[in-house]
Amino acid sequence: MINVSEEWKSSFPWVYFGILVMDRLENSPTHEGIEKLKGSLEEELRSKWAGKDRRDLKAFHPFSAYERYFRRFGQGYPVTHQLESVALKGKPAFSPSALVSCMFMAELKNGILTAGHDLDRCNPPFCLDISQGSETYNVLGGKERRLVAGDMFLSDEKGILSSVLYGPDDRTALSLQTRHVLFFCYGVNDVKATEIQGHLEEIETLVTVLSPSSRRVELAVFPSQTEGKSG
Repeated sequence: MINVSEEWKSSFPWVYFGILVMDRLENSPTHEGIEKLKGSLEEELRSKWAGKDRRDLKAFHPFSAYERYFRRFGQGYPVTHQLESVALKGKPAFSPSALVSCMFMAELKNGILTAGHDLDRCNPPFCLDISQGSETYNVLGGKERRLVAGDMFLSDEKGILSSVLYGPDDRTALSLQTRHVLFFCYGVNDVKATEIQGHLEEIETLVTVLSPSSRRVELAVFPSQTEGKSG
């Protein structure tokens, strides 16, 4: 399903990525079961991080691994910021739909960067590559972004689907009409294949709560699920 460029392989030889494809979905603005689980997660995170500060979040694996990646580009890891908002500032975790909530909840809990795409709006085959700094795409909300040289991005035959620094695109965004979903996990150095695997399985479990009729089409971690040396 996904071709990987030689540039990506040479730049990130010990980095993993993962995909989860599910179909027969029924999405909704909210869902009683998901809201209950989200409330429990918020309480769990606030209890876990009570008395801590932003530096503690940034130092905790795998948030620390992603912080190192983002720091190369003069940025901070947005999932750390979101965790700070929920766990340290007591704000609720907001999502535009229950399906997005499933992904967001798992990101907050596991720290693994994930993009969600409506697979029926995609045009495979997909390619994972490294940006040269000239590529552009419209991010969520429609704003055009130019990629920063050296960032990872995923594309299909029509254009860029997501990048690590700027997130998913607007063209294939998850919506209430989504019935066929692709979740894509970007790994970075020191994030293990088993961590990505477990994260995707957790998303799958949450999606099944939202939509019992849904089913897994594919769940895989690449280049393999055998742990390698961290670079």
